[in-house]
Formats: sequence, structure tokens, C-alpha cells
Amino acid sequence: MSPDASLLLPSRDPYGRAVRRRLYIGTLCSAMALLLSFLVLQRVMNLNEPYLQYVAPVLLALCVPGLWWLLTGGALLVIELASVGVLSAASTVHIVLASLTGASLPGPYPNSGPYWTVLCVCILAFLALPQGRAATFNLTYLPFSLLLPWLLPTTYAAASVGGLVRVQINAVMVFLLVWGLSWFRAQYAVQNETQELLRQLAFTDPLTRLPNRHAVYPAVEALLRDVERGQTGSIFLIDLDHFKRINDHHGHGVGDEVLTAAGQVLQNCATEAGASPPTLGRWGGEEFIVVMPGTTPERAQIRAQQLLAEFRAWTWPQHLQVTVSIGSSSVRPGEDFNGLLARADAALYAAKASGRDRAVVQGHADLGGSPES
Repeated sequence: MSPDASLLLPSRDPYGRAVRRRLYIGTLCSAMALLLSFLVLQRVMNLNEPYLQYVAPVLLALCVPGLWWLLTGGALLVIELASVGVLSAASTVHIVLASLTGASLPGPYPNSGPYWTVLCVCILAFLALPQGRAATFNLTYLPFSLLLPWLLPTTYAAASVGGLVRVQINAVMVFLLVWGLSWFRAQYAVQNETQELLRQLAFTDPLTRLPNRHAVYPAVEALLRDVERGQTGSIFLIDLDHFKRINDHHGHGVGDEVLTAAGQVLQNCATEAGASPPTLGRWGGEEFIVVMPGTTPERAQIRAQQLLAEFRAWTWPQHLQVTVSIGSSSVRPGEDFNGLLARADAALYAAKASGRDRAVVQGHADLGGSPES
């Protein structure tokens, strides 16, 4: 991918940091409430559950700094990685405690609680880590968690071999489903990024970073619709004077610098009060266009004067003295794009024919070319 293309890529954050932060805050609060309920239940019912006695209080205590970190705007990656580490350690301890103490539930199934925690760790790893690293971590961590109870001197597995196998198979099936969804999410995000890049490449001039003429058309159409609703609007065609001389005498590299600088001058165009922001674009070659909603013919004269002054005052590459000619036309009711553009083009031609470095607003007097005028 070219450097120019890489600058157009949107940030790689398909879920949005704000949404993820709210999700993590809600999850932590729910986990704290759940852990607290379990601890109260354990005391009230005098349950002999090692996990609730030794691990749950530690997890509840660790939730407090985690919640503080999220509420104070701490980096999400830190809390995500910390959560993966803490939960993976907690689930491992849970499996060990269940194995060594023979903790099981009545019936054919052993305690499946550790594997719910294991799946939570796998899901969090897919969210927090790049896809390749998440897969590597989970493909190491999940087999270890599945194998651990069979390696320990335990009554956890021996008490219900078939039940434990079924629990582990279910955990693997859910893990594969989560992995598939994670892969689909990653592919969907990449596809969206690619589509956004292609859209920007199709509608952005690669040199000046301004919209190209294809991107300007919708703004002009919107201007024409606004005029039908009683609003006003104008367009400016702006052409760099004697641009061919710049390329011939100073090279095309300097010419590109001048075009880029011209785009920067145009980005200073202010929005008319109560109107939509102007749309700037490179119309082609050394010609630019500005679509100005809410600009009356009288305001177009003033704005054209301001643009002339800004171009004259700009510090150009190689200390060049660069001037522009401006042609403007204001939208008339019932007019189409071709008519509006033809009048602006005629005004631009008149400005060129009158000596350049000046602006002509169609239907109004020449605004004058010298800095003193």
C-alpha cells in the first residue's frame, strides 16, 4: 500500500473506544454485584466452596482498581490485558481447587464453573489482542485448561468422567463458535476499511487532499435544492494565474507544492452565518472550486475580495508571487448545474481577459485586480 493510501485509512477501532469503555464498565459492575452476591450466599448457606472462599474475594478486590481505571479514562488496552491475565489465572486456580478438593455438583455433571471462566478469558483475548496473537494465546490456554484436571490427583474427573468430557466438549464447541465470530468480525472490519479507503481514493485528490470534482457534484446538487427552498448560494471557480510558467521555470515539483498550498489557502474559507460549511474541491489541473451555501451575490463579492487578499498574502514556495483569477456565479431559481457552472466559467474567463489577479462575480461589476483596488 502506498504512503498516500495509508494516510487515508480510518483508525482501526471497529467497535469504538467509547462503546467498549461503557461495555467494560457495565461488565465490571455486574461482575462485582455477582461476586458480592456469591460471597453473601456462601456465608448465609455456609457453603464449603474453595473458589468462593479464596478466589472470589481477590477478584472482587481487583475489580475496584479496574473500575477506577476505566472511569478515569485509563487506556483500554491496559485493562484488557490485565483482565486476560487475572481471569486466566483465576480459572486455572479454580480448576486446581475443584480437582484437589473433589468439588462437584450433584448429578452426572461436575462443576462447569471453571470452564465458563475459561470461555470468558478466550472471548476477552479475541477482543483485546490482534487476531493472530489471540488465536495463539487461546490455542495454548484452552488445551492447557482442558488437560489440567486429568493430570492432577483428583476426584473431580474420576467422579464423573463422562460428565467432565461432555462439559469440555461443550466448552470447545462454544470456543470454536466464538473464534468463528471473531474471524468474521475481523474480516468485516477489514472489508469496511477497504471500502472506506476506496471511497476516499475515488473522491479525494491525492495531491491536495481536497475533494475531487466527483465529490463536489453532490454539494452543488444540494445547493441547487436549497435555492428551490428559498435559500441562497454561490460557487467560485479559482484558477492559478500563469501556472504553466511555474512548471516550466521551476519544475513540476514546485508546481505541485504551489497546488498544495493553494488548497491550504482555500481551507481557510469561513462558513456563512446560518449556512452549511463550504465544500472545497480541485476541479482539475490548476483550477479549484468552492461551493458556498448561504452566499448572496453581494456576499460573493466580499468573499471573492477576501480570497484574493489571502492568495496575495500567502507565503508561496520558492518565494514565488502567485495570484489567482476568480469567477463566481450565484444560483438562480430553476437553474441546473450546467447553467450555474457556465456562468461561473464565463466570469472566470472575464477575470482572465481583464488582466488576471482579480475576481468577477457574474452579473456584477469587476472587483478589480490590483492590491490597492
